[in-house]
Amino acid sequence: MFRTMKRHAIVLLIVCLMTSGWQLAYAMDNTTDRTGHWAETQLSAWLQKGFIQGYEDGSLRPNQSVKRGELVALINRTQGLTESADIRFADLGKEHWSYVDVAKAVKAGYIEGYEDNSIRVETNVSRQELAVMLARLLKLGASESAKAVTKFKDGASIADWSRSAIGALAAKGIIDGYEDGSFRPAVMVTRAEAVVMLDRAMSAAIYHKAGVFGPQNGTETIKGNVVVTAPGVTLRNMSIAGDLQLAEGIGEGDVTLQNVTVAGKTQINGGGANSVHIEGSVLAQVIVDKKNGLVRIAAGGTTSIKEVLVLSGVIIETGDVTGTGIDTVTVSESLPKETKITLAGSFGNVQLLASGLLVEVPKGTIAKLSVGSNAKDTKLVFGKESSILMLVLNAVTSVFGQGDIKHAVINAIGIVFEKAPGKIENGSGTGSSAGAGGTSSTATDNGEDSTADPGNGGGNPPIDPGNGGNPPTDPGNGGNPPTDPGNGGNPPTDPGNGGNPPTDPGNGGNPGQVTVPLASLPLGGTVTESVYVGGQRIATVGDSVYATLDQAGTIYLVPGATSRYLTLLDYVVEQGKGIRKQVNAGEKAILSTAGLVPGDYIVVGVNGSYALSAYSGDQELRLNAPASTPLAQNSLYVYSNSKMIDIGFNKPIQNGFATMEALKATVSYATYGGTVTSGTYAINDTLEIRDNVLRITFANAPVGPAKIELPVNALKDSNGAPLAAKTAVEFDFGPSLTVRKETNGSNVTVVTDRAAEVYLYHRGASLTKADLERAVTVGSARKIQTAANTEAAMSTVGLPAGNYLIVAWGGSSASVIIP
Repeated sequence: MFRTMKRHAIVLLIVCLMTSGWQLAYAMDNTTDRTGHWAETQLSAWLQKGFIQGYEDGSLRPNQSVKRGELVALINRTQGLTESADIRFADLGKEHWSYVDVAKAVKAGYIEGYEDNSIRVETNVSRQELAVMLARLLKLGASESAKAVTKFKDGASIADWSRSAIGALAAKGIIDGYEDGSFRPAVMVTRAEAVVMLDRAMSAAIYHKAGVFGPQNGTETIKGNVVVTAPGVTLRNMSIAGDLQLAEGIGEGDVTLQNVTVAGKTQINGGGANSVHIEGSVLAQVIVDKKNGLVRIAAGGTTSIKEVLVLSGVIIETGDVTGTGIDTVTVSESLPKETKITLAGSFGNVQLLASGLLVEVPKGTIAKLSVGSNAKDTKLVFGKESSILMLVLNAVTSVFGQGDIKHAVINAIGIVFEKAPGKIENGSGTGSSAGAGGTSSTATDNGEDSTADPGNGGGNPPIDPGNGGNPPTDPGNGGNPPTDPGNGGNPPTDPGNGGNPPTDPGNGGNPGQVTVPLASLPLGGTVTESVYVGGQRIATVGDSVYATLDQAGTIYLVPGATSRYLTLLDYVVEQGKGIRKQVNAGEKAILSTAGLVPGDYIVVGVNGSYALSAYSGDQELRLNAPASTPLAQNSLYVYSNSKMIDIGFNKPIQNGFATMEALKATVSYATYGGTVTSGTYAINDTLEIRDNVLRITFANAPVGPAKIELPVNALKDSNGAPLAAKTAVEFDFGPSLTVRKETNGSNVTVVTDRAAEVYLYHRGASLTKADLERAVTVGSARKIQTAANTEAAMSTVGLPAGNYLIVAWGGSSASVIIP
């Protein structure tokens, strides 16, 4: 168990920073001028913690004023701010000690320059200026109540530009007036006042190192706020009475909330494409506001979120939610044009207020989706696995994809549908025209069913979801790679067009058949010839390869585990982890792999109607590292059913010893919590080298987590260079399942080697847990909870005949036939 690491956030580390105004401070607890001071309690506590320090003469100088540059530097450090804006202030050069911190503060949005383009870092900070900085930092606004300034007898003299900030902070008890009831907004802030105001504003538990925090059992109650400033943090079993901030310092890393309740706001300012995992938690309001890039929120279990306010690009997934999920999603009108949003799963009310958005719903159900009157030129892309119960369009919108729209209300002219809704009606005051499937038709206001054929998703046969739809086809891999961990285990068929793409939706002609783009990575014809080995296309980083698309559109080359979301494809490219290129139909697009990291990649095509290419094997590419790059491990595939693991490397490998038995003797193995020692394999466990993969197959697989270690000399590359460093991988096959007996029309008896949730469902159904739970609820699937090594019967009564899959959730699976 990790030790809990807490401290107060926004700690005013008054450590004399390279300024002429502050002397070099020494850590002294015997300061002479704090005794009897009105802020003695806070000052003493902060001295003891090392947050502030005294001067050489033993003084603390609590009544000394604080400069603007000093406050900015301190706030940045405690918040872990890293991103900078491009700043050009007339009175601040790059050589000044505070230049970098001011750039960070401007980027974070809590400080601005003056009208004369100055920033005045050497100027003392007034009480009202600090109030504005704090209000912006805490994301408070006029709505928090500017009326609270009336409590101060000089409230009428408070400037309009600071009035709402002071009112919001006063309403929360962060700032107080003087004994005479005045606020004195223009008075300069002293060190003592800054300590007290910042302590009140950000008195919080702060988690600044990776680890698991919170009790294993029971619930920890935190009365104040909580701030997470580092990636790799898991908060569990907590009740937070204040706000939760996932700060910018998280960067592109992950944060997990497990059974966490937040009474206040949850502010998401950091995180990346894999990033914020919310499991079994209850959150009131979530505000997504990442200054640069994309953040991904994955909600699961019994999670309940009342509202999500979107202020930046985001992917929100609720595929594994078994609770109430997310009630309302509001996409703010402040978002810039061409912002991409992905919503996958179940949502209540979705409101789009910004113009020029691209909103993708690849799968799931939305009860009501509304496009606001100012949200013109919005593009909606509904995947074939999506269902929109009510769609209200108050501005010009293009609706792509084969999703099932039950009922559409049209309140604007120029609406275009790729697939007609089940019902179309005019809203009040419109005589709008809606085009569906390339045909222009007048919407009716009586809500009658439209006659357009809703399509069947392209007529494609169902894909067995037991393996996530990704190769290799081990149906019981327990969610481990190569199954894409970001798509809920669903097959990577085209989520955006359902296999039926459009004629030009605006051509007003007869409906045509929508065609799925076909993307491929052909053999030969590359600038640097790639080698085709064992059914896989292989190149070396720096080579150029070519790909083709049968329609005009965009070709992407991205890591193989990338979820097939439009939003994510572009984000991966923008992060420098993939390539994209606009192409004409049938054109050979030359793709340079220079700058990419070694690993498995896939080609994805997107046509002009935002339809994604369906998966096929000829889209895969493996990039090996150049010969000069040290040999290193870069992937791990776990196969639950086969009880084997593939340890992948950045280039082809060879045995570092004369025989495989000699290699096997150097490989160490241990179960979780045990000591890693050599020679613990059974005699019939096997090791194989397959190009760039070391495959280990267990005759008697470990139960629970386990570890494998390889010494530096165990393997070498084709030039004879040995493994660069000792390599350790951890893995877990998950629950192992065995079908003991089948009774026709009655039940199936199973045994698992540990307690597990076991599902029985028809092949072709979705493998996401939420979908399976819904299938159990409606009676089309079965679920039982097993105990370790104990027979358990699953009833098959009432299930139609056919091929079924039994899955121990997170582990292995088996096929059964119900006659």
